[in-house]
Amino acid sequence: MAKFPMCAECQREYDDPLNRRFHAQPNACWVCGPRVSLESADSESISGDEAVEQTLQLLMVGKIVAIKGIGGFHLSVDATNQAAVLRLRERKRRYGKPFAVMVRDLEAARQVCALKAAEEALLLTPARPIVLARRRPGCCIAEGVAPGIPWLGVYVPYAPLQHLLFADARVKALVMTSANLSEEPIAIDNEEARARLGGITDAFLMHDREILQRCDDSVAAVVDGAPQLIRRARGFVPMGVALPFEAPPLLAVGGHLKECFCARAGAICLPEPAPGRSGKPDGPGVFPRVTRSPDADVRD
Repeated sequence: MAKFPMCAECQREYDDPLNRRFHAQPNACWVCGPRVSLESADSESISGDEAVEQTLQLLMVGKIVAIKGIGGFHLSVDATNQAAVLRLRERKRRYGKPFAVMVRDLEAARQVCALKAAEEALLLTPARPIVLARRRPGCCIAEGVAPGIPWLGVYVPYAPLQHLLFADARVKALVMTSANLSEEPIAIDNEEARARLGGITDAFLMHDREILQRCDDSVAAVVDGAPQLIRRARGFVPMGVALPFEAPPLLAVGGHLKECFCARAGAICLPEPAPGRSGKPDGPGVFPRVTRSPDADVRD
């Protein structure tokens, strides 16, 4: 937030020990804080409330919009629109794997999935992971979202732009999938998004706050009554895992196609979010951003 100097009113709140925003580092407002804008494929741009309203209109007519979040961009379409979902699959080159679906709240999630109590609790944890749950037959979600699979990956909004979109009653459910070609790292920078996603998306809903570390959404399920992480990412990394012994700094890297590497210092392991396949051109390039210089490098 150093890029956004506080206006006089925000500075007053920040300096007042009796104010709830006292020393709140992300303190900002519509005068001095980050700005949102919608940019079309031909680089025309609008900002503010109009950008959000125009994004809603695009989604409701089946367009694909790249939406900047906290750990990177998502590619989004109306999850109830079969033609839009299939168009996204074609452009993203993701022909079989299921998409994650974001819904307004817990009640909306209950309408598309037969949620158990443990799944509801997992859905509403602060990490806000994608939760795999049984799909309700005949629900509003397009068949192309998870073809031939009785499960849906469902989650609820956790970022400001997502809450703004779901405040509109027209939005029932949105596909929110990583903004990339299949198996590539998620796009995080505005310029990177324009360069890499121009052939996929119809428009970009962006803000001007920098994302320093790319981080996908976490995926979890309830197995035998207990939460089980399937993809450890946003909300769960880099939380340390304690070991019963100490060791010198170490970097462990997973298999060639499914990296998920881990740095160790002393008795603490720090798992990192998966950066994408190393066989892809952009895969190895993200390693320097998420690793430091270990004393040893261990690979499968």
